[in-house]
Amino acid sequence: MLFSDIIGQKLIKEKLIGTVATNRVAHAQLFYGNNGYGKLALALAYAQFVSCRDADKLQHRDSCGKCPSCVKYNKLIHPDLHFILPVASSPKMDDSKNPSSNQVLKEWRQLLDRKSYYITLNDWYHEIDIDQKQANINTRDCSNIIHTLSYTSYESEYKVMIIWMVEKLYHAAAPRLLKMLEEPPDKTLFLLIAEQTEQILPTILSRLHLVKIPAITNQSLYDACRQRLGMNEATAAEAARLANGSFTQAMLLHEMGDELSENFQRFRNWMRLCYSVDVPAILKMSEELGKETREKIKSFLRSGLIILRNCLLTGLDMENLVRTTREELDFYKRFSPFVHQGNINQLVEEFDAAIYHVERNVHGGMIMLDLSLTISKLLKIKKLQPVAQ
Repeated sequence: MLFSDIIGQKLIKEKLIGTVATNRVAHAQLFYGNNGYGKLALALAYAQFVSCRDADKLQHRDSCGKCPSCVKYNKLIHPDLHFILPVASSPKMDDSKNPSSNQVLKEWRQLLDRKSYYITLNDWYHEIDIDQKQANINTRDCSNIIHTLSYTSYESEYKVMIIWMVEKLYHAAAPRLLKMLEEPPDKTLFLLIAEQTEQILPTILSRLHLVKIPAITNQSLYDACRQRLGMNEATAAEAARLANGSFTQAMLLHEMGDELSENFQRFRNWMRLCYSVDVPAILKMSEELGKETREKIKSFLRSGLIILRNCLLTGLDMENLVRTTREELDFYKRFSPFVHQGNINQLVEEFDAAIYHVERNVHGGMIMLDLSLTISKLLKIKKLQPVAQ
């Protein structure tokens, strides 16, 4: 992975290159930011740059892409590059009862190649057939870290350990990783990737050098949509506007097409049923949603949170902060009187609670029915009136 292959992020690239130029490579770094900003791609490009053998790499501000080290990095098969990933028992595991990252490295490489290194956790779950499960970074993998890094490097100056989605670290396994971060072997580079830093154990987080990855600029997203996804000018401009700085969101817009519109239509119909308290229809829709995978239900609920936010902003005359299509904006305007400062906090809490229960294997249909009936009550709360001066 070359720095030049990464969408936007010019400032971050220069900072990473600067750490190599000044010989100030921190041994344990956390690349964090929202999904689709390029955290994993930047970590891989950084690792490749550190290991590149080209004497002129600092002058060129990138890896050469041609030396033996770069060739192996491009194929993700360098002997000094190691991955730790969230896993769960799966038919694709040789030892399904005792899963480890090493058992699914083939699937990992295939997914990164197919998605150009911009992937979601859902992509990974689907790739290894665990859509209905919750994966974690387990004790076995943490033991493997100690075992793997106890050896000297094969070819490069640095041994690189990339831990993707470190917030999925199983708490019982944390002490083993903590010890390695406190007393790392010489010339070892830990690159941890995360989206939700608040879920990382404070003892782990305090030992990491933090690298915040910002949203990709609209112009960079537009260029990527045109060049990589083959969108026309109008579609690329719309995708860049709606993607909110995330290339994975732009890819999703490109791949899903009409399905995104259908998802919005479903949410709109759901809100209408909730407001009218049409219990038979609510029950039917809840049963239909309950048959979906956990990740799809969570995705639907998270989309709902975004829609609620946009309704609130529209009601506050802050449409400039809303990224949406014309059809959606029309709905926001019509629905915004029912989503306001008097009920938004309760609505968000109920949606968050529903997502929490989905993650813990509560029946999806029951969750959606309970949430629907609660929403029916919250939508009837009257909007707060401004206090007279």
